[in-house]
Amino acid sequence: MFVKRIRIFTVFIILVPLLSQAFEYDPKKFPPINKVYYDGIRTVRMYPSKNPLDLPIVRLNGGGVELHFDDMYEGASDYQYTIVHCNADWTPSDLRKSDYIDGYQEYFLSDFDYSFNTFVPFSHFRLRLPNKDMKFTKSGNYLLIIFEKNAEYPVLTRRFLVYESFTNIEGFIRRPTELDRMNTHQQLHFRINHPGYTIPDPARDIKVTVLQNQDWTKVITNLEPQYIQNDQMVYERDKGNSFPGGNEYRFFDTKNLMVLTQNIRKIDIDSIFNVFLAIDQLRFKGPYVYWDDINGMYVVRRLDAANYDLSADYALVDFFLESPTRLPGDVYVFGELSNWELQEEFKLTYNPERFAYQGKILLKQGYYNYQYVTAIPSPDGQKYHASLDFTEGNHWETENAYHVMVYHREIGIRYDRLVGYKYFQSQPSNR
Repeated sequence: MFVKRIRIFTVFIILVPLLSQAFEYDPKKFPPINKVYYDGIRTVRMYPSKNPLDLPIVRLNGGGVELHFDDMYEGASDYQYTIVHCNADWTPSDLRKSDYIDGYQEYFLSDFDYSFNTFVPFSHFRLRLPNKDMKFTKSGNYLLIIFEKNAEYPVLTRRFLVYESFTNIEGFIRRPTELDRMNTHQQLHFRINHPGYTIPDPARDIKVTVLQNQDWTKVITNLEPQYIQNDQMVYERDKGNSFPGGNEYRFFDTKNLMVLTQNIRKIDIDSIFNVFLAIDQLRFKGPYVYWDDINGMYVVRRLDAANYDLSADYALVDFFLESPTRLPGDVYVFGELSNWELQEEFKLTYNPERFAYQGKILLKQGYYNYQYVTAIPSPDGQKYHASLDFTEGNHWETENAYHVMVYHREIGIRYDRLVGYKYFQSQPSNR
């Protein structure tokens, strides 16, 4: 559900008593996922401070995360924020807010500025956690909620993670040995070492999550160890630890809208910038070709300005994918730019006269990775998932990022501690 509304400029004074009415979080209405509920909120990004391409995960008492987004509505805004602690499976934990929050349990989001020197006006909002008003005190999964007072739905929700280093994870990515997967999948083998950290029943008390890149639709949970030995759990099964390899992401660069850069064939200006990308071809039947990408992410940049958060403009980007026939399923542009979702705004239309899928998408200046996917229905026909089988293809050689999270539910506690984290790459990268 998306919320539409027009803002009227208001002047308000930030007073602590105004925060007395808590936001009611209902996971049945909005699940604990990365989601934008207002159609005028764009370019939502969350990452560790000063690392805009990294997963939003930080060490407890050792780092912070940043949220950035643009508000396209007119007038001032009165957003507030809170955080919800979640279990390993992202259901809300049994902790009270006072158990994991030091400071206010919700507070005003007051750090914002207006854009300047842009054709498209917007307000840019920033939030850093922890801050002087709110600190998290427990490790685990967290859901950040941005909301308006008395609103039924939030403005947006965003996942982030806080970990403690009680375990050490070592591993590698290999080619699967199964014949039906050896050319298309990647297999992660790893071991969890916990010398000096007592885990009475590892098979029952430990939960493991493996995430490919930063796409939460590509995740494996509750892996069982192949075997357990002294202070070590081994996850080296031939089945269960593998992911489709995908393909290297396509890219385009709009950091400078006054010149044509690689993969951009034309730029027009009327009331807004119009960027026409180079013609793309289907790749699912082609051989694997390596190039350095950023694993589906994007960064906001404008080369001729210092504060690109406020001065990077928006442009209509024209996507053009040649296809001699219609593909099985609707075709979408996919990646972090689409929030790893099959969004209607990112769906392309087939043009039979030009034998191509086309579409225009409003995006902020920067450097972008993207892929084309088709929407494939689930067996019951109720949900759709993104498939690369008819557009990009899957290769075992593809460079991907993998994130391993280790959770421990200790005896007598009411939440899953995140006691270990490790980042792996399937191939060396020049980044």
